Amino acid sequence: MNVKLKDKKTLYSLAVVSVLIAGAVFGSYTWYNIDKTISGDSEKQWRLLDTVMAADADPGNGNDGIVNVYIYPLASVSDVDTGPSEATAYEHGDADGFSDGEELQDSTAVGSTYVIILEVQFSDKAYNTTSSDWEPGLVKAEITSSDLSLSSEVMEESTDFYDVDGTSDAKICFYVDNSDSGWTMTTGASITVDDVDIYYYG
Repeated sequence: MNVKLKDKKTLYSLAVVSVLIAGAVFGSYTWYNIDKTISGDSEKQWRLLDTVMAADADPGNGNDGIVNVYIYPLASVSDVDTGPSEATAYEHGDADGFSDGEELQDSTAVGSTYVIILEVQFSDKAYNTTSSDWEPGLVKAEITSSDLSLSSEVMEESTDFYDVDGTSDAKICFYVDNSDSGWTMTTGASITVDDVDIYYYG
């Protein structure tokens, strides 16, 4: 499997492609840098997140950004509620973050049933000052993949934010699991996730 994140004018691109290594089929992921912008409007609406892909995979205190991407076992998808583990993931980003053309660590074997998880840190734009709480309803992500028959599909998300740092920042996961069935890696499979757009309401 191969995942790529390409610069595509405010759109995320992911590609999933299986490869043959040493007589067994495994998967690998590659990420590319992206650029996102926010439209300048004073009225509250869904806005594209101005995200940071930090060099060390840490957006920093009070910032928005992608923390990690995981190709994760379907059986462990409930980990999205407390934070996925790199040890459990088939593949994940490494400690150096997501530099241009960098391949994700580890591999996904043929026959593995997987889901795709995107872990994102939000600044206080996802914090509701009226209710004094972090609200998942203030953020969302949409994914498009013709190969997975997804067209601007609203991704599922963690039941709540976790790793909360006061009102400065908190993390949440967006994921797709094929209606609780996941996808099974097959020999020679080629799957492209065309776009993932991350939004906040503000």
